[in-house]
Amino acid sequence: MIAAAPLRYTGREVVPMPAPLRPSPLRPSPLALPLMVLSLGVACSPKYAASEKDDVDGAEGGDGGSEGGDGGADGGISGPDEDLPVEAVIRGTITVELFGTDEEGERYPIDWASSGYEDWPFGPIFVANYSASDTDEDGVSRYAGTRVLYNPEMGTTEYEMKVGLFEEGDVYAYAAIDMLDDGVVSTDDPRGVWPAAIPITDGAEVEDVNILILTEARNEIICEDGREVTIKGEANVNVDYWGGHIAVMVMDNEGNGPFHVALADDAPTGPGASTEYTLEVCADYGEMQLIACWDANLNGLHDPGDRWGVFSVDGNVDSNPVFVGSANLTNYPVYMPLGDRPGVDILPFVTMRGTLSLRDGLLSSLPTGSAAHVVALKYRPNTGFDPTQAGINFDIQSFTWSELSSATGPLDWSLTVPSETFVYLWAYADTDADGLVNERGEPIASGGSEVTGKVPTGTEGFGGILMELVTVEDEGSP
Repeated sequence: MIAAAPLRYTGREVVPMPAPLRPSPLRPSPLALPLMVLSLGVACSPKYAASEKDDVDGAEGGDGGSEGGDGGADGGISGPDEDLPVEAVIRGTITVELFGTDEEGERYPIDWASSGYEDWPFGPIFVANYSASDTDEDGVSRYAGTRVLYNPEMGTTEYEMKVGLFEEGDVYAYAAIDMLDDGVVSTDDPRGVWPAAIPITDGAEVEDVNILILTEARNEIICEDGREVTIKGEANVNVDYWGGHIAVMVMDNEGNGPFHVALADDAPTGPGASTEYTLEVCADYGEMQLIACWDANLNGLHDPGDRWGVFSVDGNVDSNPVFVGSANLTNYPVYMPLGDRPGVDILPFVTMRGTLSLRDGLLSSLPTGSAAHVVALKYRPNTGFDPTQAGINFDIQSFTWSELSSATGPLDWSLTVPSETFVYLWAYADTDADGLVNERGEPIASGGSEVTGKVPTGTEGFGGILMELVTVEDEGSP
């Protein structure tokens, strides 16, 4: 999660985190949220292929697959029960950790037991897998499977989900918390990633795809001076409509948000649908994008795998932006699917790349039996720790003595980390082969601040990070 992201009123109260967590500050500007994009050589917004949901309070759900449409007016959308040639099952856990930020901007963990919460305080968790090789005619990756967890545990929740592909290949996994419980997976919702490709073959059962989400809580969000205006109009589905909620919302011109969400009235099923909506938003936003989403995969959330649309005067072209001032807006129709906007684009990770070397010689000159590790840590490191221990890092690349001893120059490394956050990037040599690093006399290297190793991950990933191991006389990094 982006600790400094601006917060918006959505018509719901968000329970504030009790002490000692320090929630993010409120900022009034409606147009300052960062845009989250993927930059790993795959397309920007996967489309739906399979979905599941937990049955909660009689909510309807569906399994299976869908071919995914082209987003045009003619649709090409299949329902959520289509079988796909390659089917598999992925199992694992979603672990949600609370954290705070101290006066120096450094992250520190908060235990759920001492948080003051008695039960899960946020909305559902959206879990998704998508394929980089299985794309539509526009080169857009498709979702291979989704799952919505409506009753997560405070801490770790187990999940199981079906995966459907048109052909065998790799999928990538992530999870996001619907922090404001507004039914939409938004750009600034906290998320976590599984840092490696998951190979899928027909009939496979993949275990231990365990995803970590770090999150701060947010305080109640209100409009400045309590001033609101309404936007009203028709919400139209222009392809076969088989049920599922329709939501209308506003985002900024950079694709951040949504900042307000309203459900349209129930619509009858059939070849197309039309219903009314009323959306309340803060006054004086200025130019905004009025968009809509149909929960076509019937998983109970409006996520990037659903069918998205936009405000259109004639039902054929995008008529955005709309100007939100101090007066109510009427007769603003939205159509789904329409436009090239894929909805809320929250693909959650980037790649950091670089080289590992030894300042005073070749890596092969390290003591026999040494190992080396490049690691993106969640928290500022301690002395004498095991970098491979579960739960302490976002990603790690380790080098064995066989790799080090045969190195004739720097070794390449690559880590997958969440976008738009920060990590503590360090490299270590375990020269006494005891499994612990950052001990007195062992070489270390920092990828960012020399004191903390803190590195912003950004939105596009980056390379060329030189990690040059050097021996220090005191006990390792701070």
